[in-house]
Amino acid sequence: MTSPRTPELLEQDRGLDAASSWYPSLVRSVFLAPWRATAAERPGEGTQLLARTAGALNEVAHWANDGQAADPTACAWLAYLRWAMRNGAKLPGDAPHPPDDDLDHDYPLLTAPGEHAGDGFTALSMGRLGEVTRPVLPRADSAEILARTLPYGLVPHIGWKSLVALAVDSAAITHGSAEAQTAAVGAALTVHAAGRARGSGASLQDVVEETGRVVALMTRPAPLTRELLDLCADRSARDSLFDGMTEPAGAFTRAVGDGTAASSALALGLAAVLCAEDAPHADNSGDDVAQRALSLLSGHPAANDAARTVAVSVAAARWGLGDAAHGEDIGESDNGSVGGNGVAGDDRMARQDAVADDNSRTTKTDSGTDTSGTDPSGTRAATRRELLALADRWLTLWRPHA
Repeated sequence: MTSPRTPELLEQDRGLDAASSWYPSLVRSVFLAPWRATAAERPGEGTQLLARTAGALNEVAHWANDGQAADPTACAWLAYLRWAMRNGAKLPGDAPHPPDDDLDHDYPLLTAPGEHAGDGFTALSMGRLGEVTRPVLPRADSAEILARTLPYGLVPHIGWKSLVALAVDSAAITHGSAEAQTAAVGAALTVHAAGRARGSGASLQDVVEETGRVVALMTRPAPLTRELLDLCADRSARDSLFDGMTEPAGAFTRAVGDGTAASSALALGLAAVLCAEDAPHADNSGDDVAQRALSLLSGHPAANDAARTVAVSVAAARWGLGDAAHGEDIGESDNGSVGGNGVAGDDRMARQDAVADDNSRTTKTDSGTDTSGTDPSGTRAATRRELLALADRWLTLWRPHA
């Protein structure tokens, strides 16, 4: 539970206020989280799946603004099928074969063939819509589900009751494991709660405790995810997770295992960002907390891109990221990458990429991406621009009167 001095961060029927002054920063920063969490030149699986979810939810908002309802789970399934087909999936003849949509046309980097190593691709290739009661892959628990679910935590004006239902149904499209579904919900709830903490001044400790409270109310049988959230909220337990001198391995380390499961990656990311907030002399800007968390994860053998994305997304939701500034405001930090070992990309590389970006502006899509096939060193900066353009599309649809 949150402390008596802290407003409830997760309310059953009340959610994010899209008209608030900080909502645009929240959306832009969280959209950038999987990009910011790695140093990859091209968008990885987590980034692309987050974009597909955002596109699906934008479609829902578009229909709602026209006075018509759209099934968000069906929209998400079709969006993920497009992603799978782009990556070479051969769907059965009786499965839907959705044509390219606006995301495919306007965001070429976010929709180009790329990494697809998780259970999601396998499940989607079967061409059937997974449901909680009728899973396609009952044991699927891979961690790419976490980044994919983050946009649900940004949907305005819904409380946790509706958010949980949306996130569970979306996760169940591919992941049949109750632990994975619950971990996906946990990722969305932490982003939602961290966003609301901007208005109340609540800490990430409050955010994680609130997430654990709501997850405990779910009916899905996920004892490991609940245990891991409790351990995240225990400062001594999470400190031990990153203490290489701790022998034998503590309960938290044993529960995390190799980090490949969604619940493990969620816990690693949350523990890292909490430890980063706890660090002495931290200035508690989003960039500072994210960098400290990534540095901690760089020393943990079970850390992966999913864990890094969770850590950055929570810091981004709570405080925002400098990379989320609009247009060309970033300048040399346009390529504000963090290396795979958690170390910030050096200024020289950022300057080189900014120059390459400036020299490669010829043929562009609506998202601002150069499609002329010039110097690839500007690809990372172009990915950032696509994500920000997608975030602005979200803001246009989800807060049309703001």
